[in-house]
Amino acid sequence: MPGIRRVVRGARGVGRLIVLVAIAIHAPRSMRAQAAADTMAFYKALDLEAAGKYRDAVPLFRTALRTSASVNALLGLERVYAELGRSDSLLAPLDTLIAASPNEETYRTVQLRTLQGLGRDADLQRAFDRWVHDKPESAAPYREYARLLLQKNRSAAADSVLARAKQALGSTKDLQLELAQARAAQGQWVESAQAWRLALISADYLVQAAAYALAPTPSSARQQIRDIFLAPPIDVPSRRALAELETGWGSPSDGWNALKDIPADSVGADAWSEFARRAESEERWTVAREALESALRWKRTPDLAIRAATAAMNAGDAPAALRLAPLSDAKGDSAAIARSYLPLHARALAALGRPSEAERLVERYDRFLSPGAKNSLTRTIAWGWVRTGDMNRARAALAATGAEGDSSDAAGWLALYEGNLKAARGLLRGGTESSPELALALGLVARLKVDSAPDIGRAFLALARGDSAGAAAQFVAAGEKTPAVRSLLLSTAAQLQAALKHDTDAVALWTRIVDTEKDTPEAPQAELEWARLLRRKGDVASATTHLEHMILAYPQSALVPQARRELELAKSAIPPTG
Repeated sequence: MPGIRRVVRGARGVGRLIVLVAIAIHAPRSMRAQAAADTMAFYKALDLEAAGKYRDAVPLFRTALRTSASVNALLGLERVYAELGRSDSLLAPLDTLIAASPNEETYRTVQLRTLQGLGRDADLQRAFDRWVHDKPESAAPYREYARLLLQKNRSAAADSVLARAKQALGSTKDLQLELAQARAAQGQWVESAQAWRLALISADYLVQAAAYALAPTPSSARQQIRDIFLAPPIDVPSRRALAELETGWGSPSDGWNALKDIPADSVGADAWSEFARRAESEERWTVAREALESALRWKRTPDLAIRAATAAMNAGDAPAALRLAPLSDAKGDSAAIARSYLPLHARALAALGRPSEAERLVERYDRFLSPGAKNSLTRTIAWGWVRTGDMNRARAALAATGAEGDSSDAAGWLALYEGNLKAARGLLRGGTESSPELALALGLVARLKVDSAPDIGRAFLALARGDSAGAAAQFVAAGEKTPAVRSLLLSTAAQLQAALKHDTDAVALWTRIVDTEKDTPEAPQAELEWARLLRRKGDVASATTHLEHMILAYPQSALVPQARRELELAKSAIPPTG
């Protein structure tokens, strides 16, 4: 209702002028005067309604029922009567309007809506039957009645109406939305998905509604839903709905798989960009980057490039960040470079252990930077020196920024590398960067209550220097001395070994976690990663065994939805991706 009022008010001046000019040109003088008065009455009624003067608006809307604005006048009258609690007063005018214009669907729809609101079910049924009798070849009576029943959660009754429509019309092709909603409400997920796919062909704005309706689909039926939406030909709205579903089911990577093969055009690029926004909001940086890169290949814009580069940076791929958003994209606009590109490039160079290049770049655009932005970039460079292990240069850079430097991300990393967990705990929590290493560090310092752990600091420093194998060994060694976080340190080492393709070493660590650290949060994660490795290697039977054990042993784990998805794929013998 508010939306209708806004549109009417927004067009009021122009609308009045057009209507009055038309009246002045085409009607006799007496008729022109009456028509102009009736038209002004309608607009006056809208003004009164907007002012909350509902009683005063009633006679004016009723007068306008006799004009060419009768449909809008009826809707206005419906609104004000509802506000006054007098919806039954609408029935007599409706009878008159329907008798005069039996083919006007809005009159019939308002009649059904009013009777339902009044709880007059028998009269509602009779009004529906009359509409069907008067328009036997129209889907409209069935559609509007089914919608009203669905709004009242009467899905079985709505289903009966739709069945009657199919018998009378020979098809439900114009009732797919209602059919989809009724089937979902009854838990008939596969049938609902089939109807949603047909409905989305002509109504792509229903993507969110489809995803919402099918979200409760149980795991046992989800593969059938996927098959329906993935079936050829590729249909963009259906793929978008599936992407929403997969993300809601806990697998953004599968959501991206649903979208990555859609046609590369403006519609596809919009779908990729929109999917990326949700992934960005949930910090799913890898899939966000892939979606944004696909959009970039269709049409390159500075905004998309910056978003893609940021996603790549947050996913830990600094080289890609530099490649995706080169300074040349700014076309020599130094202010734009300083504002949008420089923070990203400085951060990427720092992460790559090239802080001196970052320093030169910042100096190049120094005059375009505010003092606050300059200090922020200086702290980023200091972080770069920390990453290279040059603690003296890091301290010098931080000192140059004053008190802010002492409370920065870089200061937090410096404290962590030195094993000063007390300082790192506070500084890293209040930081602004986002990276896998930060998530690991925050998780560790939160669980480890001691204030000093030099062995852990050295392991993180090795990781920062790019020595993954050395870092893995040091995390294992640190775990022997810190039982409180042993499982987390072993899990970190296993992830590093898996990334290095040292599968035997990774499996040995996962086995140790599952066998000896089974009561820790890392145990279900270890078994899930172990199962994924087995599935990638083609050992589906062993992968299935581990997945089933993980689901049964850790039913409260947040990783169970992912494990169920992996189990579905394993049992379906679907080859793993990636």
